[in-house]
Amino acid sequence: MKYRKNRAATAQLVAAMALAGSSVVVGKGLASSLPVFLTTFATLLVALLVMLPHAWQKRAEIRDLERREWVYLFLQGFCGIVLFRVLMLSGLRTVGAAQAGIITGTSPAVLTLLSWLMLGERPSALSGMCVLCAIGGTAGIAWADTGATGAGGLPWGIILVFGAVVSEGLFSIWRKRIAATVSATANTAVLIFCALVTVFPLALLDVLHHPMAPTTGDFLAILYYGAIATAVAYILWTGAVGAVSGVTAGIATAAMPASAVLLSSLVLDEPLTSAQLSGCLLVVLGIIAGSWSARRQGLEAE
Repeated sequence: MKYRKNRAATAQLVAAMALAGSSVVVGKGLASSLPVFLTTFATLLVALLVMLPHAWQKRAEIRDLERREWVYLFLQGFCGIVLFRVLMLSGLRTVGAAQAGIITGTSPAVLTLLSWLMLGERPSALSGMCVLCAIGGTAGIAWADTGATGAGGLPWGIILVFGAVVSEGLFSIWRKRIAATVSATANTAVLIFCALVTVFPLALLDVLHHPMAPTTGDFLAILYYGAIATAVAYILWTGAVGAVSGVTAGIATAAMPASAVLLSSLVLDEPLTSAQLSGCLLVVLGIIAGSWSARRQGLEAE
């Protein structure tokens, strides 16, 4: 029973990261046509509107949140949405979507390291091998992609995208701190609200200094980014990350670069080689191996 719950939680995390990977592709188009803070605010506004009916159902829980929980919710919104989105969108101005997706392949290592340092979750040898498998897959993708996209964006764009990866890892750590006391729906609604309030003044400056009219494509991209790649993805992630170890969550993040690379090829016509496909396969194997590792550890605990 415990293994089945863990497997379902892992599948939920992988789905969330696949949607996050799609946000890299959508964000590439938005980054080239709209200011960063305005884009962030617009997508968060859509996400909040989607979450309002669900937040209303959780109004009693939200009203009773403790100060400690509000602090962690604010940190989630600031790190997981504001910093992640601003750094990612800024990096995408000079880095290709596929290359940015590949850089996010460091997520398993980053989250595993943060879980070890901040939560004391020391990875087992088997779990470490799963992480290496996931990282190896993204490294293979990166090797195949060298010089193919965004080469002129080195190194500043890569630094910004990697900063987004670290921010995303911190978001998961803060969520795990209150996963036992705050539901996924209330968590998602409040962190989106906190992020929206934080970015509003900067978005206003963007409007004043960079007035421009969004196209129909921009509006559709904002709707998708807000409703699906934000609201749905965060509900999936916050609902499952507290039920698995930091190592398992780290392995699941490897789905993000695989999704970004595949969608970059399908949507943006960026080149996709057999080496990149092999790397994506290795990522999938790492995720499956991580799930098997969790099952083995669960059986041993019993």
